[in-house]
Order: sequence, then C-alpha cells, then structure tokens
Amino acid sequence: MTLQTLPGKILDNAHHTLLLMQEDAACHAVCVVNDSRIGNVRSKLGLIETIASRKLDHGEVAFDGRVWITPSDMPRPGH
Repeated sequence: MTLQTLPGKILDNAHHTLLLMQEDAACHAVCVVNDSRIGNVRSKLGLIETIASRKLDHGEVAFDGRVWITPSDMPRPGH
C-alpha cells in the first residue's frame, strides 16, 4: 500500500500535525507528534508517507483508525 498526502490537507496543531492521506479510494488520517526530533513534517512528507504506509499495512492503527507517527518511528542517523 502506498499512501499519498492529499494537497491542502495538512493541519498543524500545537501537539501534532494531522495529514489526510489517500490510497486508491480509501482515505486515512495520519497524526505526526510535533517533536524537535521529527522536525518540519512538510519537508519530510515522502518519509512520513512511507512510515504511515508500513504502519497501516501492519495494522498499527489507533482505536479510532488513525495512524500515529512518533519520534521512535523515524530513522536514526547512522543506523
């Protein structure tokens, strides 16, 4: 599955950034925790889409169907 962020469907909040992503006809809400270790979400959309796709494929969704991305999901430099 390959998710893509829908244009204009990014909402920044004090605590997280909400993205609406689409794969074929299905839409999914993806929340990225605002953290200095993640940095600017908009500049990392390709990476965020890849992580969200992997998590959705593996059933890693919250009780409300959202996919949450935290600093622990991000690749670590040098690893």
